[in-house]
Amino acid sequence: MLTYVTGSLWETLDAHVRGVEIARCGWGSKEVLSGISECLDIPSIWLCGPDGGFPPILQRIFLPKGTATPIIYNGTVVATKYETLTAEYLLIMGVHPTDLTAPRKTQAEQAFETLDEVLESAGFTFANVVRTWLYMDKILEWYDEFNDARDAFFQKKGVFTSGFIPASTGIGSGNTLGSAVAIGALAMRPKQEDAKISVKMVDSPLQCSALEYRKSFSRAAEITSQEGRTLLISGTASIEPSGKTIHIDDPEKQIELTMQVVKAILESRGMDFKNAIRAIAYIKRPEYRVYWQNWLKQNNLPVTFAEEVYADVCRDDLLFELELDAFSAK
Repeated sequence: MLTYVTGSLWETLDAHVRGVEIARCGWGSKEVLSGISECLDIPSIWLCGPDGGFPPILQRIFLPKGTATPIIYNGTVVATKYETLTAEYLLIMGVHPTDLTAPRKTQAEQAFETLDEVLESAGFTFANVVRTWLYMDKILEWYDEFNDARDAFFQKKGVFTSGFIPASTGIGSGNTLGSAVAIGALAMRPKQEDAKISVKMVDSPLQCSALEYRKSFSRAAEITSQEGRTLLISGTASIEPSGKTIHIDDPEKQIELTMQVVKAILESRGMDFKNAIRAIAYIKRPEYRVYWQNWLKQNNLPVTFAEEVYADVCRDDLLFELELDAFSAK
């Protein structure tokens, strides 16, 4: 199981963790991130909020033991390949379009093609991808165009007929390169066909499938191995079973419903919030943070339960989103 170290950017950089660092993801202004975002030998993604003004945060991901192999694409380290007893994994961070001057939809198409090439260069295919992170600059201006590009790529790769659609987060965030989109992904493949490891989609008990309102991701994905079960919950927001936004203009109620949905997904897999190993809360406005902190207090969870990022969600009327990973040992 991976180790996640998150928190204040500079304090996190100074943290000493046993193991091999395999990826970084930072949020902050271009000025703050510029000092640590160059010449790294691990895959990294550097994100800027709608106004670049939220506190800088850094998430570092470590492999507690084992060997990590960097994957280089066009002279840049974009992924890390690592192994467990039963599977090979590829953690990809910071895939960008090839032409940053192209129209945004074209940039999305290029980014997916680049992602595919990175996978193939490491001996994987898109069929091995279990989760994606999709960060779109000015998401509210072109989210439909982005979805068209993703759908076309998924159609080309046979995703819709494969029986498995990756979990995902799609959030509004710029990046230090200035591209329209930046992509991260996690891929997994068993070492042997009969290996005791599998991956499956997990439904949300309180929501419909995202496919019903033409969004191509699963609510969650679960990896089962000899070590236990890892649940990867997609970015989750205040969406009712019909697929519509609920509790418009009420951040407190949107947070409450979002967390009810996440809790229901966890409980459907025999887990609860104590099983969480990583979480990120995307908050549309800084002033909404107080409602999130109140919810944590009321539910006896620490203020450090999730990293907090100020960002646009995929709909202008969605005020909060949470992604979460959880683990249950055998």
